[in-house]
Amino acid sequence: MDKRRRKSPEPIAKALQPIIEKLDAEGHFGLVRLAQVWPEMVGEGIARRTEVGDLKFHTAVIKVSLPMWIQELNLLKSDILARLQARLGADVVRDLRFVKGRLSRRERPRLRPVARAPRRAIELPELKDPDLRRAFESLIEAWGRSSR
Repeated sequence: MDKRRRKSPEPIAKALQPIIEKLDAEGHFGLVRLAQVWPEMVGEGIARRTEVGDLKFHTAVIKVSLPMWIQELNLLKSDILARLQARLGADVVRDLRFVKGRLSRRERPRLRPVARAPRRAIELPELKDPDLRRAFESLIEAWGRSSR
């Protein structure tokens, strides 16, 4: 009986990586590399609301979930572009264009929940006017029910 040791299967990504690097010697996979590094370059909050759409003539077209984010991202454009160029090379992405678009239903990173301090009871000072005291109690009670 042949008792050769079997090697464990090699992950497909590891097997394909040398082939992709060889094919990408001329930079044809810029869009793929851009999509891979985008979340890391812009951060978790922006990555959840954006998606790399296309790469046309060295201009990355980024789909954005809401129009207000387009304005915010245009203010951050030079910083994001500098980080992308440092990571991918200056010739892959020369400009960014943000457009409103429907994001795919792919799994996006979730925001981490932030621990909130518990609410404490508020002691009112001595109020002589009973109407004023009831108004303050009502206000404090409503504040306690509201979400933060």
